[in-house]
Amino acid sequence: MRESASDHVATALAGAPEPLISVVTVSLNAVATIDDTIASVAAQEIDFDLEHVCVDGGSRDGTRASIDRWAERFPHVRRVFEPDTGIFDAMNKGLRAARGEYVFFLNADDFLTGPRVLAMALGGLKPHAAGNPDLIVGDVCMGHPGARGLWRHRRVPRLLGRLPGLFAVHQGQFVKRRLLQELGGFDPRLRLASDVTLYYDLEHRFSLSVRRVAHDLTFMRAGGAANAGLRAMILGSVEIFRHLAPGRGVARAASMAVVKTAQSFAEVRFGRCPHGRWFAARGADRQAVHHRG
Repeated sequence: MRESASDHVATALAGAPEPLISVVTVSLNAVATIDDTIASVAAQEIDFDLEHVCVDGGSRDGTRASIDRWAERFPHVRRVFEPDTGIFDAMNKGLRAARGEYVFFLNADDFLTGPRVLAMALGGLKPHAAGNPDLIVGDVCMGHPGARGLWRHRRVPRLLGRLPGLFAVHQGQFVKRRLLQELGGFDPRLRLASDVTLYYDLEHRFSLSVRRVAHDLTFMRAGGAANAGLRAMILGSVEIFRHLAPGRGVARAASMAVVKTAQSFAEVRFGRCPHGRWFAARGADRQAVHHRG
């Protein structure tokens, strides 16, 4: 059975246990890669509950059938199959459907870098414990798995939170759901940079407690709209400036956009791109995620 966002709410009210984390994956015609995304979550070695909310806006290439196959076998996979107006609208649907204390957005062409990623990020945390950090951040790699050439190591900046304009890549962010909800989620009017502007809004609105994980958490396949080349990076920076300028002033908004662009250029590396499809060798498609209890 396919579930809408309202079905998720009904399930939660019916007494289903609230997971510590909701992984949200949005897709549109991603049949070539989405199995890797879901497999990398299913193979996680954890001692807490999670859910994987898969939001599809109308794929016609077999993506929904792939999600259905996973959901039929693994109860932590949940489905929201509804039309949307773009990626950030779809991510907001995933946020509304999520029930976890933390939300982690993992795109349909990304995968977790190993079986202990979620354990490293969330290790030692108890649901809704007083000391749980607001934000957990780690590093991200972007490129083509195992290929030699240009790739990006998207590390958490050492001066994050101290130099305005620095940001943590959203594929390496675990954020408390209530904070995202207080901000109203992503701005669906933006086409490229709503994930970055949402981070800036989190940083500006809240005094965040942050846990840093010195490890590559996610592998991003190169080629997404926001990382499609220099033109996309410039257009994204323009969106950021326009978002920030009304509330923070033209000069500060411009300086933050410049810092963001400089951070993106500093991520570029040359050589063999690290990380591969580790879950395939482990037969991850035959393994169920280990839930506590």
